[in-house]
Amino acid sequence: MTGWRIRFPLIVLLFTVSAWAADLPESKDPPGMKRYEGSEIIGYRAPKFEEFLLPLGTPTSFSPAAYEKSLPLDGLISRYTYLAPAGRSPAELFRNYKTEFGRLGVTTLYEKGPDQRGWFGPTLERIADEDQLGQILAYNEAQERVIVGKSKDTQPTYYYVFVTAYRDGVIPHRLEGAVAKDQGLVEVIVIAPEKLSERMTFVNAEEMSKSLADNGRVILEGLYFDTDKDIVRPDSQPLIEEIAKLMKGNPQLKVRVVGHTDNQGASDHNLDLSRRRAASVAGELTSKHGIGSDRLDPFGCGPYSPVATNDSEEGRARNRRVELVALVGN
Repeated sequence: MTGWRIRFPLIVLLFTVSAWAADLPESKDPPGMKRYEGSEIIGYRAPKFEEFLLPLGTPTSFSPAAYEKSLPLDGLISRYTYLAPAGRSPAELFRNYKTEFGRLGVTTLYEKGPDQRGWFGPTLERIADEDQLGQILAYNEAQERVIVGKSKDTQPTYYYVFVTAYRDGVIPHRLEGAVAKDQGLVEVIVIAPEKLSERMTFVNAEEMSKSLADNGRVILEGLYFDTDKDIVRPDSQPLIEEIAKLMKGNPQLKVRVVGHTDNQGASDHNLDLSRRRAASVAGELTSKHGIGSDRLDPFGCGPYSPVATNDSEEGRARNRRVELVALVGN
């Protein structure tokens, strides 16, 4: 351990923003993050809204993936797999990515060295199987290094960097002859804060009124909660104000505020979460906008009234929602 620490000051930082000629078609580096010079992108997944369990400790289970400590996130998940130039050690690659964290102002949340038991490779194998790279990233625990970080933004971006060297495992046909034993590999996963629902059409007071008249209910597109939390996020305020405008413009209107979740996790927990989220919305309208509590009836349905399949992230995102339902007699 002491030996390679002594060598660190002698390492020349070889990050560059230039693209590599052999990059996977249509791939690109993570926004703002440089790559190790001479590396090529051999695996790429463009940003897509999904959930991700961010490791902050040693793995405890492979399937399903679990860790001693972790942080559940959702957002735009992107993946970047790099093949390092021949002769570059995992220690050198890892040191450069740590320096890149410093350049970006990223706070390190967790770090795992080769002297710490981990088997992160096998847990990563499932994620990387979408482009057949899982096996070349696994099976070399002695060389595995991990660093996890978070930007200092109000809505932070999270970074997961896994460094290893190829030992064995099936090499995809497209990389035969390109990947050699002991060649360095880097897997970067970025979790950006943008939410799928933030790209949905905003619902204003007029549209809500029409939907309540025509359908008896309205889905509140533009209402945001952090994962597994019941506090209405500050960026939901424009919609809260529109709901208040709707209620003030229709003094006789009474509504049921109905919370819904997807089917991930325990049903009892989801049912309670949906109730708390509905109550949180009602509380915002009462405490900040003077809407009488007798006009708002918070209710939770949990996972029991989906509007889409729970077999895809897009469907689960649609199911995680809050609705207004007109009460009979309005």
